[in-house]
Amino acid sequence: MSPRPRVYKTEAIVLRSMNLGEADRVLTVLTPRLGKLRVIAKGVRRTRSRIGGALEPFSDVQLVLAVGRTFDVVTSSSLEDAHLGLRNDLHSTAAAWYVVELADRFCEGAADSHEAFRLLAQSLSALDAGAAIQREVVARWFELALLDAMGFRPELTRCLECGADIEPAENAYSPAGGGVLCPQCRHAAHGVRPISTDALKVMRFLQRSPLAGVVRLTLDPRVHREVERLLHATVSAVLERELRSRDFLEEVAAREAAVPADVG
Repeated sequence: MSPRPRVYKTEAIVLRSMNLGEADRVLTVLTPRLGKLRVIAKGVRRTRSRIGGALEPFSDVQLVLAVGRTFDVVTSSSLEDAHLGLRNDLHSTAAAWYVVELADRFCEGAADSHEAFRLLAQSLSALDAGAAIQREVVARWFELALLDAMGFRPELTRCLECGADIEPAENAYSPAGGGVLCPQCRHAAHGVRPISTDALKVMRFLQRSPLAGVVRLTLDPRVHREVERLLHATVSAVLERELRSRDFLEEVAAREAAVPADVG
């Protein structure tokens, strides 16, 4: 691979930022070709900064970077999409923080980030589209799509142990194994969980569908909660850690679920 030029340009999605010194900010960004980068935006917190407004989390930007000693330095930026709608709705904000943190953790040290970047850009745009979008479905779709892109595609049609086609029955799901077990093999793995036929159907549909085909899908709350728990367990098994944004997402979801009862 040829060395990176001293000054180069890349599209990027801002994942997170951290203040440095009195006026600078260190950004963690995901790019389509260069993987995840940590770059420094000097003077960005000054009121007269020309680049500060574009460099907020969730923003899709074009960056011009100069190679630096510790961090590469942002010399200019232009905004592709600020995803401003995400900041006007608490549920959308919580879901956006969740998908961004997922991408951040899965792309740790990953050079080939094109597919992860594409999926994240799609998901943020969908979450930015407004109240008609089923935000929890976008999150579930992104979990399955990102697992697939990073080489951890859950097996949902054949038994992990014997390879038999999965039929509607008392099947089980192994988060650590990443897939479904038939009734005869469900005791062959540790940590398995029961999976209902409805939850399996939903997971299969989300796994094979483009995002545009699922964003308005309304799920039965019971089925969604089951799918959410199974995918959470799968993601946690792969990453070997919990995501900080999940607490925020669950808090917002619980608050929204309580609104009808309060109104009545």
